Amino acid sequence: MQMKKKESIAFGIALIFVVMIFAGCASKSTELLAQDPNHMNNDQLLEYFYRLNDEIEKQEKQTGPSFGIGIGGIGRSVGGGVGVGTGGTAYTADDLRERRIEVRMELKRRGIQP
Repeated sequence: MQMKKKESIAFGIALIFVVMIFAGCASKSTELLAQDPNHMNNDQLLEYFYRLNDEIEKQEKQTGPSFGIGIGGIGRSVGGGVGVGTGGTAYTADDLRERRIEVRMELKRRGIQP
């Protein structure tokens, strides 16, 4: 019984850690998208454009291999597992790309070349 409790606690901590990582990644994109480029001066708009580029690049960049451990139980059974991933999701940030196009058009309208 003592071992099950320790495994459950370890699994809970690992799950919380994963959720926090995903929330952190999403919050950066959400923060960028919440800003209104139409109310920025020229310097702020140009800086915003480059921050969008950087965030898109971060989200698309491949990462190294990942390693994961899982523990779970059903009834009287307890099981565990180990996984190794090749890394990187290689997904695109579509919302950020759309905003970058809007910002690029605003820069063009103002006569600024990024």
